[in-house]
Amino acid sequence: MEKNRYEIAFERYLRSIRRPYLSNRQERRFLLPDGGTLKNFDDVVQRPSGEAWIVDVKGRLFPSGRRSRRYWKNWTTRDDLLGLLRWEEILNAGGRQYRDRSAFVFAYRVVGERLPLPAERLFHDRGELFAFFVVPVKTYLGEARLVSPRWNAYEIPAPRFRAIAQPVDEFFGDAPVRDDYVPLPSAHAFALAQAVSTPLRLALS
Repeated sequence: MEKNRYEIAFERYLRSIRRPYLSNRQERRFLLPDGGTLKNFDDVVQRPSGEAWIVDVKGRLFPSGRRSRRYWKNWTTRDDLLGLLRWEEILNAGGRQYRDRSAFVFAYRVVGERLPLPAERLFHDRGELFAFFVVPVKTYLGEARLVSPRWNAYEIPAPRFRAIAQPVDEFFGDAPVRDDYVPLPSAHAFALAQAVSTPLRLALS
């Protein structure tokens, strides 16, 4: 399966700043030993400090919606969340290299006059403008709220998302990295973490 427009733009951005990354092929879901399947991630990206992070790119319009415009949409699914947490455990292979090192990259394609970042920090690609924001999955879990039980969809309220999401040039680039954020506990985060632990231990045993 080919990568989508947002995933391609993100990888082009990484190349433009000469940031090392490994692109993951996504022909199929990963098959677990217990017969279950696991959603694939998009990339492994190296930070300037040398840490390698597992990344899942989420493409969103900025703004979205035709009748009622919405900014900073950042919904994910239970499958997305559990997938990244499981990949941390699988790629650790008994070590700690990827512990707490998975993240969502929200790739916003700007389609209106309002900009998510100053114009000089937007990424221009094939006539389109993109802004990329990073939220570590454990941070997301600490803030997310269930917004659709039917679709198992979670989202962080926009004001809080704006406060915690880091522009990609700060997280994976050379800009100063924020270190003042402490995630808050969440009932949903606890429930999701519990849902991951038992089946994953069985799958890897």
